[in-house]
Amino acid sequence: MIRTIEEYFEEKTDNIYFIQLKEEANPQLSDLKFNTDIPLPLVVSNLLKEIQDGKAVEELNLKYIIEGIIYTLGVEPNFKHRKEYLNLLYSYDSNIEGYILAEGIKRINDNIIEEGMVYLRALISMDTENIRGLYSYGLALEGKAIDYYNKNEINDGNVFFKESTKQFEIILDIDPSFDLAYYKLGYHYRNTKQFKKSELIWKKFINMTSKDELIKEINLQLKGMEDDVQYEQGYNLILTGKSQEGLEKLLPLTEDNGDWWNLLFIVGLGYRQLGNYNEAIRYFHKVLILKPNQVDALNEIGLCYANLGKFDEAISKFDKAIEMRPKEYQILCNRGMTYLQEGNIDKAETDIEKAFEMNPKDEITIACRKEIDKVKNGN
Repeated sequence: MIRTIEEYFEEKTDNIYFIQLKEEANPQLSDLKFNTDIPLPLVVSNLLKEIQDGKAVEELNLKYIIEGIIYTLGVEPNFKHRKEYLNLLYSYDSNIEGYILAEGIKRINDNIIEEGMVYLRALISMDTENIRGLYSYGLALEGKAIDYYNKNEINDGNVFFKESTKQFEIILDIDPSFDLAYYKLGYHYRNTKQFKKSELIWKKFINMTSKDELIKEINLQLKGMEDDVQYEQGYNLILTGKSQEGLEKLLPLTEDNGDWWNLLFIVGLGYRQLGNYNEAIRYFHKVLILKPNQVDALNEIGLCYANLGKFDEAISKFDKAIEMRPKEYQILCNRGMTYLQEGNIDKAETDIEKAFEMNPKDEITIACRKEIDKVKNGN
């Protein structure tokens, strides 16, 4: 499994072979005033070509050395001989950055994706504000992410997708007028369920671009995302304690989305926060009709019943939830406090102690233990 992009590319150093040339061995290097004490990198496939052609190391094509340097800087941008390698590149071709960009894009278009990405990484390590390089690299990363997703390798795909998003965001930090970065980021934010952020970035794109076909495309995307944007706003309001405002956003959505269980759950949560426990229970039961094993809904119903003083009903719901998720210390804690309200101190203490063993640092569980101690001590 891939953990970071850097780790992924560093593994490609196995494709590099370093050679040491004598000072008089390559006149072209002498002309470029390169210190031949420094080892030179070659991509292994290029070295094999030269050997197959019967050439000695001293006769190696300078072009292959240049490609080796580009490859090295692409897989390991902070390589110890970076300064000397850069001097050689710019001495070889003052427009070397344009060459690297063109070669990187060409390789990607020719479906040599890995090498293309390496070239583009080398370029943006040399010029961190090269917009075309950043955009092309972002597209290549996105394509690689999709390949992983298609193979159901989700974690690896996420690493590349996140890095792709980062490239498009960097572009806007450098040049806020680059419209295609907004276009791409809208999709990236939507695909990571940041719907409001996606809406805002796409509206900026529409206002600044002259690409009519893309405007039509994004207007359709925005239309299809309206409910998601409204849900996200309501969700965030409820999670920040603004339950009434959140319900005003969410309740209209329930009319046409009766099978959207996440929506129904958050509406139930909003009602519970407002103390409207019966209405909350009604929505949590709707969730259970759609997803009978939704443990969080069972837990929420238990909390509602406990607040209504219906302790037996509450404990019954907590029992079912714990049966399905026995290591959930929060639910054990909830059942323990319900036992305490019911006056069953022994069962309350058993549950709270189990919860404490699972997570001795949880502040709520610690507070529950103190509450039981108070009751036991007659305070």
